[in-house]
Amino acid sequence: MTQADFGSVANGYQALKGMLFTPSAPECLERLIDWLEASQINNELLAEARKSQNTLIDLECDFNRMCVGPTRLLVPPYESVYCSVGSQLNTKETVAVADFYQNIGLVIDKNLNEPADYIGNELEFLFCLEALNHQQKEQVNHNESTALDELAQLFISQHLGRWYQDFTYGIEQHTEMTFWRHYAQTLRDFLAQRHNPTISGDNPLSEKRH
Repeated sequence: MTQADFGSVANGYQALKGMLFTPSAPECLERLIDWLEASQINNELLAEARKSQNTLIDLECDFNRMCVGPTRLLVPPYESVYCSVGSQLNTKETVAVADFYQNIGLVIDKNLNEPADYIGNELEFLFCLEALNHQQKEQVNHNESTALDELAQLFISQHLGRWYQDFTYGIEQHTEMTFWRHYAQTLRDFLAQRHNPTISGDNPLSEKRH
């Protein structure tokens, strides 16, 4: 199945999430470039992505430094850190996200090291919803399409919408690469378009907490 088969919104989720799972994989960067060329959503990120094709390991190293470790995480990529008391990992928020996935039968692969509330997994869930929704629209199944739209909006409102701004602003603050700075801006803008516009302003959630 080609990228176009999923629809424009699903294509965006697919392109953006790939860089959060395997930043040094050529196919992930190629998919991002294809989407950026088609959508014209951020030409600055497109230029950086093209320049990064021969330095993929640098992208992964900078991402790992911010979001993986081995020292303190500069930009935790987990919902529970932003939304739980004490900024802990694997909390009730993680369980709630996993329960949400089961609405469409999506289960996190136990062979993977990342919990359900890893940002890549949350984007994967939204990608699946949008891909299914695209199929329902093509088949003119209005009720099913509306239900999937509502499920996506509910998930963003209750989960990803609560912390994507903090995450993307953190990436912008701590990255050493222009690519990740533009990527963070693009991810934030893309999610803001899917989110309640009253919540998608310029102030990260961290400003509200302190």
